[in-house]
Amino acid sequence: MEFTLKPPAKIEVKLLLHPHDHDRAMAIAKAANLAERDFYALAIHLGAAQILRSAESE
Repeated sequence: MEFTLKPPAKIEVKLLLHPHDHDRAMAIAKAANLAERDFYALAIHLGAAQILRSAESE
């Protein structure tokens, strides 16, 4: 599968998290010295990359 480099699309994502999950995510973001917005953007990006790798290996 080939990908061409394109400018990033701007989307808005609304996350509904259990308070415990949010607290855990914020602790991880703080430990990684990331802002909340940056942490979730990275988490979504890494999750999507993992899904793509899994789909390509099947």
